[in-house]
Parts: sequence; structure tokens; C-alpha cells
Amino acid sequence: MARQRLGYLYLLIFLLWCWVSLFLGCSATPRIYTMPPRELENIRADAGNVGVALVEAPSESEVLMPAKGFWGGARRGVIVGARLPVLIGFISPVPGGTLLGIFAAPFTATFGGVYGALTAPPAREVEAAEKTLEEASAEMRQMGLRENFIETVTRLGNDRTDHRFLKILDIATGEPHKEILYDPSDLPGVDTVLELKIVKTGLRGRYGIDPYVNTFVQARIRLIRLKDNTELLDESIYCQSDQERTFQEWSQNSGIFLIEEFRSCVSELAEKTIDDFFLIYPTYTP
Repeated sequence: MARQRLGYLYLLIFLLWCWVSLFLGCSATPRIYTMPPRELENIRADAGNVGVALVEAPSESEVLMPAKGFWGGARRGVIVGARLPVLIGFISPVPGGTLLGIFAAPFTATFGGVYGALTAPPAREVEAAEKTLEEASAEMRQMGLRENFIETVTRLGNDRTDHRFLKILDIATGEPHKEILYDPSDLPGVDTVLELKIVKTGLRGRYGIDPYVNTFVQARIRLIRLKDNTELLDESIYCQSDQERTFQEWSQNSGIFLIEEFRSCVSELAEKTIDDFFLIYPTYTP
């Protein structure tokens, strides 16, 4: 009975944590959706022939792991339990909410530590899942998903817009945080460069003992005027799985769920790139 009550208490803590995360995690609307329509249409009208380039630079990996075993669960439970009342107090309209949260933190940390120790998945299961997903990631690197991305963007651009899209080969290689300067003499017949760059991939969710996580891919897309390397548009686009699973569930059947989600992101990111940069109309109001 005591364990059941503790579970209910931690469930309440978790739900409050989710609400706080949602409140603090709002992202800004991409500029391409809010810029003056005439400005965007002028950019599109002058885009001419578009060379599509994929930057071959290492992408960052972000994976939210579950707690490992008894002690790992205890440590994470303490962290979640201690953070929550302080965050709630910070955004609460109640006077002195932050101070009350600080006073409550030792108690919620204790409850969180006990609950985490009792409910964390065994370390051997987490380590086995980690190995399986590493093997699945290595398999995906052999599937040519990046090459499919640039080919899909090029095909959709030719099919859905009035511009001519050309795939640029052996051009876009660079460092993770260094912009590429394109030489117009290397790209005859190209007026603008649509640069694709995979920035980050992984599993993301709300911090917890054994959290449900989504697969995600973040890409940075730039439209560059070739003659003077002027950046016309620069946006980050995202693909995220609709299905949430635990880390161990993503590893089932040799990581097939993970592989399928990342494979489906190719067409989703390609369609969003063409729609956002060449087809959508902004909702700008002066």
C-alpha cells in the first residue's frame, strides 16, 4: 500500500513536471512564416536555377537515456523531485512561490529518490538496448538516407515549383560550425544554392526515470545567392516521430522502429523544405 501511494505521488510530480516543461519549452515561430510576403516573393522570383547541396559535416547526437538500475534511478529521482517544486514556485502567481518550492524540495527529492530506485529499469536491460540501437544506427549510416534526402528535395523542387533544381555533387564539405563559401565558377548554370545540413538527431523527451521519447531530426536549411554568397533565407526544420516509446521499446526487433522512423523523416524533411522555402505564404500582418 505504501508503495502504491508513493507511486501516485510521483505520478502527480511527473504530470506537474510535464506541464512546466510545456510552459517553458515554447519555441519561436520561424521567420519565414512571419516575414513580409512581398520580401519572400521577391526572393523566390529571383531564385532562378537552384543547386541543392548537402553539407557533409558530423551531426550532433542527443539521446535521453533512462536511469540505470537501483542507484541510477535513485539519483535521477532525487534530481526530478528537487527541481519540480522550485520550477512550479518560480512560475506560480502565489507570492513567495519560489521560496516555498525551495522549502519543499528536500521532501519531494526524498520521495523521488525512493520511487526512482524502485522503478528504474535494470542496468543490464538498458545496456543491451543501448548496444542494439548503436547497431541500428550503424545500419542506417549504410542505407544512404542523407543521399536520399538531397535527391528527394531535388525531385520535389522540380515537380512542385517553376524553378529548375540541380543536385550539386562533391561541393558541400565543411566543419560543423563554419559556413561554406561557394565559388560561382564551380557551378555554371546555378543562381542560388539550397544548402541542406543535418544538425542533430536522436531521442528526445521529458526527463524522468524511464521516460517515453520521440525520435527527432533537426536540419538547417539555407538559401544562398551564388554570385555574392548572400544568405537569403536560413531556417531550422524538424521531424519528430508521432509515436513515443521507452528507450528499451525503441530497441525491440533489432531497432526496426527506430530505423523506420528515421527513414520516414527523409520525405517529411524534404517536403517541408520545398514548402517552406518556395510555396507557403507568410501570415505577416504589419
